[in-house]
Amino acid sequence: MTVSFPPFSIFPAIAIAIVPLIEAAWGRGWPYAGRLGFLTGMVHFGTLLWWISPTISRFGDLPLWAAWPIFGLLVCYLAVYPAIWSALLGYWTSDRSCPLYLPLVLASAWTILEWIRGQALTGLPWDYLAYALEPVPPLIQTAEIWGPYGLTFFVVSVNVLIWQLWRQISGLRDQNLGLRKGLVLLVLVMGCISGLWYYGRWRMAEIDRSDARFPAAKIAAIQAAIPQDKKWDPAFQLKTIKTYYRLSLEAAKASPDLIVWPETATPFYFQDRSPLRKDVLSIAKRLDTALLFGSPAYRFDTAGNPEYLNSAYLLGRDGTVAGRYDKRHLVPFGEYLPWGWITAWAQEFLPWTGQFSPGTKSGPLSWHNLHVGVLICFESIFPNLSRETVQKGANFLAVLTNDAWFGHTGAAEQHEAMAVFRAVETRRWIIRAANTGISSLISPWGTGIAETPIFKPCYIEGIIHLRNDHTPFVKYGVSWLLLFCLFWVITPFFILFSSPSPCPLPEGEGLGEEEHCIARTY
Repeated sequence: MTVSFPPFSIFPAIAIAIVPLIEAAWGRGWPYAGRLGFLTGMVHFGTLLWWISPTISRFGDLPLWAAWPIFGLLVCYLAVYPAIWSALLGYWTSDRSCPLYLPLVLASAWTILEWIRGQALTGLPWDYLAYALEPVPPLIQTAEIWGPYGLTFFVVSVNVLIWQLWRQISGLRDQNLGLRKGLVLLVLVMGCISGLWYYGRWRMAEIDRSDARFPAAKIAAIQAAIPQDKKWDPAFQLKTIKTYYRLSLEAAKASPDLIVWPETATPFYFQDRSPLRKDVLSIAKRLDTALLFGSPAYRFDTAGNPEYLNSAYLLGRDGTVAGRYDKRHLVPFGEYLPWGWITAWAQEFLPWTGQFSPGTKSGPLSWHNLHVGVLICFESIFPNLSRETVQKGANFLAVLTNDAWFGHTGAAEQHEAMAVFRAVETRRWIIRAANTGISSLISPWGTGIAETPIFKPCYIEGIIHLRNDHTPFVKYGVSWLLLFCLFWVITPFFILFSSPSPCPLPEGEGLGEEEHCIARTY
C-alpha cells in the first residue's frame, strides 16, 4: 500500500494492496481480523509518514528517541481505521460466506471510514487510497463528481473483485462459484478500469477544449528556497525579501498578471507599519503586477488579548492591499493544541507547537477579474475547503505552502499530489508556490504544466484560464455518496439479524447425516 504513493508512485500496486488483508481476515471472526487490520495500519502509516519523526526531532528540539513515541501515537490512531474495517470484514464473513454484494459492502465501509478520518479530531485526510491514482490523470477525472471518496470506493471494489478472482484461479472455490463466476469477475475488473479510463480521456479532452472559452491570465510562482533554520532569523529578513524581489524581477519580464510567493514568505508582521512592509509595497509597484504572499498576522479578541494568524495578503499593481485571507484549518499539535484544556498539559512536552487561531472567512481574494481561492499548506488536503471557496466565486486556486520542514523526503511529493485532486474536483487551475518546492502549475484536468525541483531558488510561469463553471462535486458535495455507502454498510447487519434461527429439534429425536437445517442465509 505504501509503495503506491509518492515517492515510489508504483500506482498499479494499489489494485492489489488490500488483497492480502482480505484473504487473511476473511472468515476469521472480528477480534482476530481487527488485530490484522491494526497491524496493517501500523505498517502502512508507519512507513508512509516516517518523515514526521525526524521533523519533530529537528525543529522541536527533541531527541530522536523521544520523537519516535510521539509519532507512534499518531500511527496507532491512524491504524484504528483499517482495524475497524478489517474487524467488520471478519464479522460479516464469520461463517465463511462470500455474498455477491461483498465488494459493495467493503468498499462502502472503507469509504466511510476515510471520510471519518478526514473529519474526526480536526481531521487528517492524508493520502486517501484514491491519491495513489494521481500519476494517471484519466483515472481521476470522476473526482469532479464524487471527490476522492468515490475513487477510494472504486479502488477497494477492484481489490475485492481481484481477491475473488484469485480464489477462483487458485482453486479455493467458495460456495462452488466455479469457472463461470471467475470469468464474470475478470470482466467486471477489466470493465471497471476500462470504463474509468475512457471516461477520463473523454473528460480531459472536453475540459481542455472548453478551457479556451474562459478569460486568460498569466501567472508566476516564486520559490526562494529559504532554509527553515534561517527563515525566522531577524538578521536574515532583509535578505529574504531581496531574494524574492530578485526572482520576481526575473518573472516580471513576461508581464504576469499575478506573482505568488509561498506561505510566510515575509517572516514578519506585514500589517505593522515597518520599513520591511514599505519594501514589500514598493516591490509590488516596481513589478507592476498583483502580488500574493504569505505572512504571519494578528488580531485582538474581545478581551484585548492577541490572537496570531497564518495569513496571505493580495496586493494590487498600485501597491494597495486588496485583501487578506487567514488560514482556517490549522495543523493540530503543530500550529495549535486542539480541545483546549484537555491537551494544554502537552505544551510542556511539545514546545514547538504554535498558538495560532483559525480564520473565519472562506471567500476568495479579488483584484479586478482575478478571484483567487487561497489554500495555505495543510488546507490543500481538505476537499471541502477548495469546494467552499469556489462556491463563493474563486476562478482559480493558489496553494501557498512551506514544505522545508520535511527535507528531502517524500512529504513534498505526497502533498503536491493531493493538490492535483483539488484541481480536478473543482475544475480550477492551481498555482502552487512552495518555499523549497514542489512549486507547480496544475491544469483543471490534473496534469502538471510546470514543476520545480526541490531546494532550488527558481520560479515558474504559465497561462491559466479563469473558469466560473461548477462541477457536481462543487454543487452537491458527497452527502449522497455517503448515504449510498451507509446503506450498504447497514445492509449486512439486517441480513444477519433477520436470518432464521437454527431449526428446533423434535423432542427425543435427532438429525441424521442427510438431514439438516439452514442456520443462516444470505
